[in-house]
Amino acid sequence: MNTLLMTLAGALLGGGLLLIVRGALGSTLPLTSLVAELHRPRHISTGVRPRTDELVERLAGRSSPARDADLAVCERTVAKFVQDRLVWSALGAAPGLALILFGVVGASSVLTPAALLLLAVGGAVGGWFYARIDLRSDAERARREFRHGLASYLELVTILMAGGAGAETAMFDAAAAGNGATFRHIRAALTAAQARREPPWRALGQAGERLGIGELVELEASMTLAGGGAMVRDSLTAKAVGIRSKDLATLESEAQAKSETMVLPVVLMFAGFLVLIGYPALAALSGP
Repeated sequence: MNTLLMTLAGALLGGGLLLIVRGALGSTLPLTSLVAELHRPRHISTGVRPRTDELVERLAGRSSPARDADLAVCERTVAKFVQDRLVWSALGAAPGLALILFGVVGASSVLTPAALLLLAVGGAVGGWFYARIDLRSDAERARREFRHGLASYLELVTILMAGGAGAETAMFDAAAAGNGATFRHIRAALTAAQARREPPWRALGQAGERLGIGELVELEASMTLAGGGAMVRDSLTAKAVGIRSKDLATLESEAQAKSETMVLPVVLMFAGFLVLIGYPALAALSGP
């Protein structure tokens, strides 16, 4: 028993000494390699990819900057886009498949089986391509919300700068004060800029190019020209006011367009009301 305990204690002691020596003499990455790792693009670049990834990329279709920007601003992956495509295809094919099923169980139908099959295939193809339209619509909505949050962020930065904070300090503190997708993207860009020791507005400009938001690219240009001090605060204030004005003009134009689309239903309802009131008189005049 004592021999077993002594053997176990010796093994633990030897293992501990080995770990200590390995930790003290272990190889560490040089600083240049760590800096290069920060600038490395975050995507898989290996030559061999799983078959599932290849299948997902084929189903997603040809990649384009516009589609990648829409996926990034909606915080979706290519796999999620393919999943949405399959769901929309199933929804589009559902009416035709349901009619085919009714025909199989004996229900009568005015369409032939070939026409029903063509209807199901057409619905599936239409749903497949409609997923891209739905993604673009969601991306435009997300960009509008991003612009609204960006205006609030810039106003908060100007308030902090008016209180005596520096430009970069105000930008980091303002990003930490908010929630939502806008502030999450801004925090990620500022954190990357801090790790790379770059100006924060450069990272915001890169985020604007990645998300397809021109206001962030314009913000980078205006901040680069402003330099520092009061010029930065004035530039941020002007940019916030410009985003607010543009957002307000967009909302007003959309509200006016919706008001115009309501004119036709109101006219049709009024015409139906006139027919409902005048029909008894017309019937009495046309009767014997």
